[in-house]
Amino acid sequence: MKCLTIILFLFNFTVLQAFAQYVNPDVRRGNREYKTENFTEAEMNYRKALEEDPQSLKALYNLANALYKQGRYDEAANILDGISNINISDNRRADVYHNLGNARLSNQQIQEGIEAYKNSLRLRPDDNDTRHNLAKAMQLLQEQEQQQDQDQDGDDDQQQDDQQQQPEDGDDEQQDEQQQEPQPRPDQISPEDAQRILDALNQQEQEIQEKIDREERQRRPERPLREW
Repeated sequence: MKCLTIILFLFNFTVLQAFAQYVNPDVRRGNREYKTENFTEAEMNYRKALEEDPQSLKALYNLANALYKQGRYDEAANILDGISNINISDNRRADVYHNLGNARLSNQQIQEGIEAYKNSLRLRPDDNDTRHNLAKAMQLLQEQEQQQDQDQDGDDDQQQDDQQQQPEDGDDEQQDEQQQEPQPRPDQISPEDAQRILDALNQQEQEIQEKIDREERQRRPERPLREW
């Protein structure tokens, strides 16, 4: 009898372990695609898993990560925001808020990203990655506010200059007469000059694109997503 009890216990323990370790095959396939950075295929597999089991938090969470990796930050944030309201462990909720902060910050929603990082740190105060991203987000917010102040000061100065430079009525008539006079046609530029202008424009466009790329990299969180 004692032997039978032990056998039943071991059988039940093995069954419980199997259930605890079960992962939907589509989630497994999605994880493999995700690790090889094939995020579109990973997304498709996670969605298949959710069709079979809409309550699968692992599929839902990993889907949000796959969307984030594709630059679809709004979609990822909406999913993570929903998961944050589900009854899960504090550690997993901290992961959700960490990734939500990344999605918000990457989407230039700096204030929302800061709040998400704070929520994560309330649940897991010793998380260095989240603290790092929070500090970066707060620095970006400060720079944004300083830029807004500078832009406002520039607008005020321009408005004052415009008021000082407004012509009198007599000057308006003189300007109208000058505008009615035919303007001389510019001389035709040489092919060499045209090429130099084109090269300068191309160089300027490249510099602008490099600046945009640098700013985009600065906005993105440096510390990685949390995976389940």
